[in-house]
Amino acid sequence: MNHFKIKDMIVKEKKAPGEKLIKKMSLRTKWLLTTALSFVILGLGLSFFVFSWNRLQIGFDKATWGFMIFLSLAVFYLGLIFYGNSIMYATEIKSRKIWKQKQKDLKKKRFVNKGTDKLNIQKSPQN
Repeated sequence: MNHFKIKDMIVKEKKAPGEKLIKKMSLRTKWLLTTALSFVILGLGLSFFVFSWNRLQIGFDKATWGFMIFLSLAVFYLGLIFYGNSIMYATEIKSRKIWKQKQKDLKKKRFVNKGTDKLNIQKSPQN
């Protein structure tokens, strides 16, 4: 009789092949890649649309034309989704830059205040 432990029977979920690679990428690289990819996909969707419109003008049946239009719109909207992701990456890059600048300014302000606190000698009101 085989005695298996429950732990041995549980299947561990594996990560996608590129998930680790994408996680290690910088935001700037992700932003550039998603922007370029989104423009390629948008162009592909528009070219599918023109191709399907041409097929309608030639005289293909409506079912084929409808499927091609549906496919072109799906590809086009996928490109818009990728472009939205690239906008989110760009916004995150800008917000991090602003955050770092504010932290730097705050650090400077604290340093200036610490230096002047010791030297701040008040004159007596009688002088």
